[in-house]
Amino acid sequence: MESRNQSEQVNAEQSESTASKCNDCNSNFQPGSSTTWIPDSGASFHVTRESQKIQLFCPFEGPVQIYIGNGQGFAINSTGYSTFISPINLKVSLSLNHFLHVHTITKNLISVSKFAPDNGVFFKFHPNHCLVKS
Repeated sequence: MESRNQSEQVNAEQSESTASKCNDCNSNFQPGSSTTWIPDSGASFHVTRESQKIQLFCPFEGPVQIYIGNGQGFAINSTGYSTFISPINLKVSLSLNHFLHVHTITKNLISVSKFAPDNGVFFKFHPNHCLVKS
C-alpha cells in the first residue's frame, strides 16, 4: 500500500506473495486473537480490520487513506498500538506500534520494517515459512 500524502509507502502487492511463503509465521502474530497475520516487507504500518486488536487508540495524524498496489484506497478509521507475549518465550513482550485500524482491509499486515526495529528482532524468509528471531 502506498500513502499518497506522505513519503512513507505501504505496499500490499508483496503481502499476497508473502502470504503464501509465510504461513508458518501466522501463528506467531496473535495480538488479540488467532487471526492470520501476514508479514509485509513493504508496509509502512501494521494494519488490521479488527478494532479490538488495538489496545490504545490515538488520533491519526497522516493521510486519511492507505492505498494498495492496484491503486484502491482504504479509509483509516483510527490508530494505536498493541502488545502481545511471544508464543515462544513467555517472558518476551512484543509491540505493534504505528498500528492502523482500516475496517475495509481484507488482510492483517505486520510491517516488517516497523516490527523488527521496534522489537529488536529480524525476519528470516524461507520458501514455505518464515521465522522471527532475536
